[in-house]
Amino acid sequence: MNYAVIFRYSFDDAVIVHVFATEEEAKRFLRDSYKSELFCDQECGYSTESELREDGWYAKITNHFCDHENITEMLIGSIYG
Repeated sequence: MNYAVIFRYSFDDAVIVHVFATEEEAKRFLRDSYKSELFCDQECGYSTESELREDGWYAKITNHFCDHENITEMLIGSIYG
């Protein structure tokens, strides 16, 4: 079985998928991507809420603006077939 790290954005219709051979590779990529995105958002001075679930399979970053929120979700999916 392979694993995919999926990125979804509330502000863009694009869905980005990265495929990995192992769960550990996928979890490491998700964690590193989450930390990098969160660092960039905080450096930009955005009002930000974030969560990385303990199992490493889901992360969410919400940036608050006066008239809207931008949400970035990162999740792992199993690939069968």
